[in-house]
Amino acid sequence: MSLPETTPKFTIHEYGSDEILALNDLKLKCKDTIYKGVHILEEAEATGTQHLKTEDICVEIDKLPKYICKYISTVALVPFPCPYEEDGDPILADAKWLKMQVTIYAIPQDRIVLKDALAHHHTLAHEAGHIIDREIMQTKRQSSNYLSYTPRWVKAMCEDGRIKRTGLNMSTYLVSQYAEKRQSIGEDFADSVKYFSFQEGRVFLKDNFPNRYKILEEFLEPKTQ
Repeated sequence: MSLPETTPKFTIHEYGSDEILALNDLKLKCKDTIYKGVHILEEAEATGTQHLKTEDICVEIDKLPKYICKYISTVALVPFPCPYEEDGDPILADAKWLKMQVTIYAIPQDRIVLKDALAHHHTLAHEAGHIIDREIMQTKRQSSNYLSYTPRWVKAMCEDGRIKRTGLNMSTYLVSQYAEKRQSIGEDFADSVKYFSFQEGRVFLKDNFPNRYKILEEFLEPKTQ
């Protein structure tokens, strides 16, 4: 098992919904660990419902390139399930762009299964994609709230739809089966960022969806003059 690059230290605080948006009116005593600039919040007195640990998140943060990691301020490991489901399945994580926060919800599965899910689905990169979708437009003071809903992104999707795919049974329009299932441009953007976050994914994205790739390259890896 990969270990975090450094051993982080933590402080203990009681947080409410002003710090952890998913808490609503609850209070939670947390271990607050700062790792590579990201606050990782975990129950200080574990109830046993949240099986993932701070070190599991550190391992995933180590995989993120800096140009993606900088869009995550906090990862909150909360001790309750997500209040909504997706086609009857529990949701592991979501993004709160207002605080650049990723919430990891409690799911009654073994820790090893959940760790594998985080790694396999590149969960942090995907959720960071939702934050980036909003944050880029806010920092550039654009009229649209989300980059994925701009004419430029939609045009890139259309142009990518004309390109022959490198694999069989691949989507011809949205970037992933998940985005196709949700029929969501926002999920298309988040999964595009996910692919852009690791080498094999970048090759896949550049070969099959080059117009999306060019936009992400421009915004996430701006060339210095």
